[in-house]
Order: sequence, then C-alpha cells, then structure tokens
Amino acid sequence: MKKKLLYVPLCIVVIGFGYTLFYFNQYSTEDNRASIHADLTTWENRGSEEKIEIKILKMTQIDNTTSYVVLFETADKNIGYAQLLKGWNRQFKIVQSGSGTNFVKYRDLKTNQGMYGILAGKNPNLQIDHITAKSEFTDEDFSMSLTIPKDENFLAYKKLPSNLKETFLTITLYDENGKEIEPLSKEREK
Repeated sequence: MKKKLLYVPLCIVVIGFGYTLFYFNQYSTEDNRASIHADLTTWENRGSEEKIEIKILKMTQIDNTTSYVVLFETADKNIGYAQLLKGWNRQFKIVQSGSGTNFVKYRDLKTNQGMYGILAGKNPNLQIDHITAKSEFTDEDFSMSLTIPKDENFLAYKKLPSNLKETFLTITLYDENGKEIEPLSKEREK
C-alpha cells in the first residue's frame, strides 16, 4: 500500500518535469532583437527551397496582452508580420507569420484578452492617413477606422468586439483630405 502511495507523487513530479521541459522548448526565443531575428528567419524558411532574408522593422506589444507583433521586411521589400507570445519564463514563442506583395495586410490575432484586428503595411510617400475596414459580405454590421502613423512602414491595431463572428473585412485607404486612395501596387510605388 505504501509503495502505491509513493508512485502518485513520483508520477506527479515526472509529469511536471515533462511539462516544464515541453514549455521551455516551446517558449525558447529570448527577449532580444538578435534572438527574435534568428528564430523568425528560421521560422520563415521552414519548408522553403530558397532562403528568405528578413529585416525586423518594429516590435509592438498588443495592449496589455501576452501577444507581440513583429513587423519585418523581406529582401525583396515585401512587408510581413509575426505574432509572438510571451511566456511565464519571459521568452517568446512564434505563433504565426505572413508576408506578401500587398502593401496593406489585415489579420485577426487571437490574444489572451480577446481578438484584435491588425493592419500592417507600407505607406509610400506617407499618403495614407487612415484606413477603414468594414464587414460588407456578412450579416454583421461592423466597421473600424484606424489612423496610420506617419511612417513608411506601419503597424496599427484595434480590439474587436467579442460578439463579432466573421471578420472578412473590406479595406479602404484614405488620404488626409478623406479622399479614397486606389489600392497601391508595386508599379505605382516605383
């Protein structure tokens, strides 16, 4: 009977040790730019034949959440983002990332404080003043407007209502006079 009672604490210790090792392996990116850059470069190159080089532009904590967003640029001048979570060991885990040729990208990010709408992109000649995003193709009536920082590359976010079910949003760009800007393309930027 006493041997059986000894197995219970031993099992708890082994399971706890295993979980701690798993956790530290998941949250292994150190809280410094060099470590984030190295791990994000590895993440972006997984399964890829050609090597993708990135340059980190900004890193922002989303309000008082454990989520951080890293804005980066690829060697071919495309903008990308990555969501990182900060663990209780004060290190990061990369959750998701994306990059592409669009000048402005919208993405929903799930955080420990709810959903956030993230806009990331380029603002050539600082012509974008604000962006609206509307849910036009769903039954829900939702829109948001975000003022864009006066910077060549930007990251803006807003907390989404908790009752919002669909976030397929149409994005419209505006200049400082409220005039709609045609979607940007690489040809226009050059």
